[in-house]
Amino acid sequence: MASATTVKQETRSVKMLVYKDSKNHKGRAKSIARTFIGTKAKVILKNGRVSQLVIHVNGTGNSMGKGQNVDKIVKSLTVNGVKGKKANVSADRSNFDFVFSGKAFKNNGWAKMKVTIDFGAKMTEPAWIKFGKVSKVSNR
Repeated sequence: MASATTVKQETRSVKMLVYKDSKNHKGRAKSIARTFIGTKAKVILKNGRVSQLVIHVNGTGNSMGKGQNVDKIVKSLTVNGVKGKKANVSADRSNFDFVFSGKAFKNNGWAKMKVTIDFGAKMTEPAWIKFGKVSKVSNR
């Protein structure tokens, strides 16, 4: 009889700051993306390793997103070369999550971000994300 493997899963909040694109992330100008995605993300840990990164998009507190179909405006989000998948889209389409594999997260580090938006014309903007530290996370 095979023994069952127990998977310990937990969700943690992590600080996340988004800055405009600059060479080697030296600039510290806040990206407008910060008003849509805030300053915190979630990491899903399985057995001490990051298995998913979740970034919430919310247009209700943003003048450009208020009363808009933010799901239609924010087309895609890529972090550290990993494209996020949309999930948990609200009924009014003003907020939703982008879910990434764990490879998108850089513990206490910098990751390159690309967001594609469409306000009548599609535009892709690069930016930097500085993630906070999640304690007791195993290296890959």
